[in-house]
Amino acid sequence: MRQSVFDYIDNLDTLLAVIVGAVLATGGAMVAELVQDRLGQKRKERDAARFFGEILASVDRVLDRAIESMAIGERWGDVTLRLFRTALNEAAIYERNRERLFELRDMQLRQDIHVHFLTEMVPLVALNENSREIAELEKELKHAEALSEDKRATIEEDLETLRTTREGALNAVMAEHAKTESICKRLEPLAGVTF
Repeated sequence: MRQSVFDYIDNLDTLLAVIVGAVLATGGAMVAELVQDRLGQKRKERDAARFFGEILASVDRVLDRAIESMAIGERWGDVTLRLFRTALNEAAIYERNRERLFELRDMQLRQDIHVHFLTEMVPLVALNENSREIAELEKELKHAEALSEDKRATIEEDLETLRTTREGALNAVMAEHAKTESICKRLEPLAGVTF
């Protein structure tokens, strides 16, 4: 018994239904994957914007306290120096998580954040190091009776240079510190929060 051409057409109908179903399932999975990937990128960008905004705001607040404390009591007292060291420690959190910058899609914003941190932290490091060296030299001057006049004059000259350098570093920190708010404002729409 021979099969008719119509039997093959009936089988082709089934085959066509299977092929169309497979294409639709594959296409649906691809679309779902693309949507999921896009949502994941948005979430990562939002989290990165929140992270960097919080770090910037945190360092900013500590620097505000340090600068305010300079007007109370001794200008370069222990509390002021500890606050500057704390700001530096807070900035170290940025350094450990710097690769998260790449989760922000805005290249200019990434660059501005990184340059801001570098421009603010380099003079802050110098300020802290100069303060430590100044304390050591002042301690050495307390025992000035054992020093020759030349040695004493050299230490006093070094002290004056370090104090001038420290003031310059403070001015650089304050100038960059003033730019933090504008960067945080640019991060707020991405983060969905106010810093």
